[in-house]
Amino acid sequence: MSNGWGGKAFEIDEAKESADMGHNVMVFERSVSLTEAERGQVFCLTGLLLFADQNLMAPNLTAIAKDFGFSPEERDRLLGGVIAAAFYMVGAPAALLFGWLCDRVDRRWLLFLAVVLGEAPAALTLLVNRYWQLFALRVLTGISLGGALPVIFSLMSDLAAHGSRATAAAVIQVAVGAGLAVGQGVAGSAAVALLMLLTTRDPPRGRTELALAERYESGEGFAYEERLTWAKVGRLLRTPTNLACIGQGIFGCIPWGMLLTFLNDYLAQEKGLSVQGATTVLLCIGIGGAVGVLGGGLLGQWIYNRFEPAMPVFIGVSTMLGCLPMAWLLNADVQAHYPTALVVALAVGLASSVVGPNVRAMVLDVNEPESRGLALALQTMLDDLGKGLGPVIVAALIGGLGRTRALNIASLFWAPCGLLVLLAAFTLVRDEEAVQERLRRVVEAQAASGEREHLRPEGALDS
Repeated sequence: MSNGWGGKAFEIDEAKESADMGHNVMVFERSVSLTEAERGQVFCLTGLLLFADQNLMAPNLTAIAKDFGFSPEERDRLLGGVIAAAFYMVGAPAALLFGWLCDRVDRRWLLFLAVVLGEAPAALTLLVNRYWQLFALRVLTGISLGGALPVIFSLMSDLAAHGSRATAAAVIQVAVGAGLAVGQGVAGSAAVALLMLLTTRDPPRGRTELALAERYESGEGFAYEERLTWAKVGRLLRTPTNLACIGQGIFGCIPWGMLLTFLNDYLAQEKGLSVQGATTVLLCIGIGGAVGVLGGGLLGQWIYNRFEPAMPVFIGVSTMLGCLPMAWLLNADVQAHYPTALVVALAVGLASSVVGPNVRAMVLDVNEPESRGLALALQTMLDDLGKGLGPVIVAALIGGLGRTRALNIASLFWAPCGLLVLLAAFTLVRDEEAVQERLRRVVEAQAASGEREHLRPEGALDS
């Protein structure tokens, strides 16, 4: 089975300078320090270990509350709501900053910095004995996770072939999801990030674009040097597919924030499961999510390569269907029907996880290389906004409606999420064609500039 990266997915090129007509021309030669599969493993392992500490609190909310002497109401508000909100609210501006920097600095160093900034506070959690200490350290950890995702997927866009980005995004997202499920390995993430820094190069931007591929393969030293401007930011924000793919995160991450923060403790306290039994249900959701991400990425890519507008239809409908098994899990007697609950949990993860890799692939396809870091940052920022506000909203609803009704309301937000993705079916092809046309104009402009330079009379002065 294809790994989704294409035949030259991880051929990250080293740049060397050569003189040509008195000008420095960047000529790219293949680096063979790692095989394609090994490069893929480095990026996926970095994502897995980096996100391993994101979900450590969820299975232990009640135990942590007892350590701090919190009441059940304080448990939900201070641990489930306030800390979760702060964790993601810091991640949102971090995503925006790192996304903006993606176009300006070596992305490998950005990813390494994100790991170092996040994992030091995670390690210091071992010394926590007061609530404010836990709060401060979880806030700092949010910087790492918020900043890392735009960088990882920006790198992927210049490594994966145009027709396999959904599959490649799925592979990375499965690794991230595995980190959430495993929940350990803090020191390992820094080691893998260092390995990534030492063994890879920042790939040339735009090397996998259809409109630029011929120039990169010509051996003429072509380099895509466009930079992000405010005009391009405005165009990004006016692109309909961007609005659909980025905006859906506000709705879709509210049920995910509820699921990751409250569901484990809800099943143990309100539904009578043991902590181990409730954690197993969450594990099944994670397994279903991994299958949904990878299988949904493969199927979504297959659909996209045959009829592009059908891709957002597929993921939009799948996301909306996730409301049904989630409703059963929240309202049924899961203790009496535990085996069925595990199967339903698999269905929850499967249906609700299809959207991730496919939406990111669409964002990559409708933005130029210099705009993708910011576009991915905006998506991550709104995801974090949803995840941060989700627990706060649910915690507020719990106070007035009780846990069961509040969690049911949160799960329904998958419906507008899927509906918004469906709208991209009407704009995806048009927005992709517009990007490729703008890239072709860049190539033509550079070619015309080169011809003028070549025809300039010898000894002519630069203006």
